[in-house]
Amino acid sequence: MEEKLVERNRKEKTIQEEIDEAHQAWCIAADKDADLKCTAVQNDEPLQGKLLLEPATKLSNKLPSLWNEDDVMPIAKLLSGRTAIDGTRDNSKGAWAFAMISHEFNLFLDKHDEIRGLIDPTYVVADVGGQDLPNFQLNCYPPPGSPVNALTQYSGSNYVWAFNGAGGMNRAQHLVGWIQALVPEIRLFVFSTNSFAQYF
Repeated sequence: MEEKLVERNRKEKTIQEEIDEAHQAWCIAADKDADLKCTAVQNDEPLQGKLLLEPATKLSNKLPSLWNEDDVMPIAKLLSGRTAIDGTRDNSKGAWAFAMISHEFNLFLDKHDEIRGLIDPTYVVADVGGQDLPNFQLNCYPPPGSPVNALTQYSGSNYVWAFNGAGGMNRAQHLVGWIQALVPEIRLFVFSTNSFAQYF
């Protein structure tokens, strides 16, 4: 029995080593090929939606075709590194004000890489519906010695994780590898976007 346990632990370690090696190789390749460099530093504190009310209202009163970097930077600085916008209670009005201009805001970012580099959230969602809730062993994640940062659960959710800052997509890929090594049949959704998830 003890020999089987040791053998199983060795197998799990081997899987994790493979995940780490694949992740590091992917990071190197992604860094070489990336046209857009994310310059944001991850800030796990949700942005209070009420802080967006004034700058979003100001932008909404101007034709998007006339927006310039000075118009957009106040919002970009507020959003930089964030993984969520809090639209609850007194934050609702500001969050909705931003939601109303978010399409035009995203179009502007697509044409301005330096500002786009400040706003680069990535989300991973685990599809756990219709099955026994799996154990992802996230209390052991990231493994000791891993270059990956500690996880950020999106707004306290158990099955949604958020990443931002340099290497956000790389870290998301690493998490996907970790979870699928433990639960091979599970489906995970990865969203890389300049549109922030908002909760109400």
